Amino acid sequence: MRIRLSSIAAAVLAMVSTGASAQDVVTGVRVQEWLSSNDYIAILPGYAIPSKNRGLQRNGFTTSFIFGNQFYGHFSIEGQFQGSVFEAKQNLGPDFFQWGGSADLVYSLFDRRQAPLITPFVLAGVGSVYDDVLPKSDSGAGFLAEAGAGIVTRSLFDGIKIRAEGRYNHDFLHDGYNDYRATIGIEIPLGRVIDRVVEVPAPAPPAMEQVIKEVPRPWIDSDGDGVDDEHDLCPNTPHGLKVDAHGCVIPGQQIELNGVTFEFNKDRLTTNAQTILDTLAPAFPGQPSLKVEIAGHTDSIGGAEYNLRLSQKRAEAVRAYLIGRGAKPEQLQAKGYGKTEPLISPEKTAEDRERNRRVEFRVLGQ
Repeated sequence: MRIRLSSIAAAVLAMVSTGASAQDVVTGVRVQEWLSSNDYIAILPGYAIPSKNRGLQRNGFTTSFIFGNQFYGHFSIEGQFQGSVFEAKQNLGPDFFQWGGSADLVYSLFDRRQAPLITPFVLAGVGSVYDDVLPKSDSGAGFLAEAGAGIVTRSLFDGIKIRAEGRYNHDFLHDGYNDYRATIGIEIPLGRVIDRVVEVPAPAPPAMEQVIKEVPRPWIDSDGDGVDDEHDLCPNTPHGLKVDAHGCVIPGQQIELNGVTFEFNKDRLTTNAQTILDTLAPAFPGQPSLKVEIAGHTDSIGGAEYNLRLSQKRAEAVRAYLIGRGAKPEQLQAKGYGKTEPLISPEKTAEDRERNRRVEFRVLGQ
């Protein structure tokens, strides 16, 4: 779950009166937090191709409005409302209008909350559709069955994703029609803002004429994640990872472990790599719910199958080393990608190949 500190409105009210005790409590700091959910909406305009049996031009405009919920892992349920306009042939009357709704089951290849750059998906569903034509006697509502496939990106900015899909619709009105739609638009995750109030004790009244001067505590952030140690619930965050208001790593990030290298053509860690991993290891006992994929990559020299095996062994070597330094086995996954995800392509120099030979942390969740 992603939590973003959106704003802090500090309103401290001191209630000091004759006879007030040191045990009085006043409302201190109000904190607003953004809590994401599994719900999302999508707006998808696009191109429609009506069935040739409708006797229309083979083109039209369509728009879909979708509300979805990712209820389990790779599966989502979506409610869709769509409207389409098909162009009539010349001198055959006004355009053809169609609108309707459906409920669809969606299966995504990856978990949308922990997805890579692009996630393919397939869907199928049923619903109803109304055809508005002339003469009005031919208009009517009918049962609708549909199937489709598409892709959705990971969050690009402020949680917004790009979504593209194609659908086959079978309209059972009259003798039945086979229509096709291709759309592209945006998908927006939904969430809610909650207020959290922190209560602080009222200051003790001064004794006699003695003046008490409050000395602020020093602000200390040992792991450099922007959350001070006093409020950091997840200490020892690896450098380069973004955290939420509580200092816990936000899922969906990845960082390159610069300096984590191996002996030539082997999966044995170098001494320098072990030193770097020693600085990362404390993050896992400090954040027991942190789960990370260790991604291994190679350069383009050698066969694809050999490089895939080598990258897998190297990722497993990093995983084994971190487990030996206190991480729990269930916190770490090792996966080799071989030479399938180069940072530089084509490789022209030894420096290019060295850059592609790397290990990455991909944060899966808390």
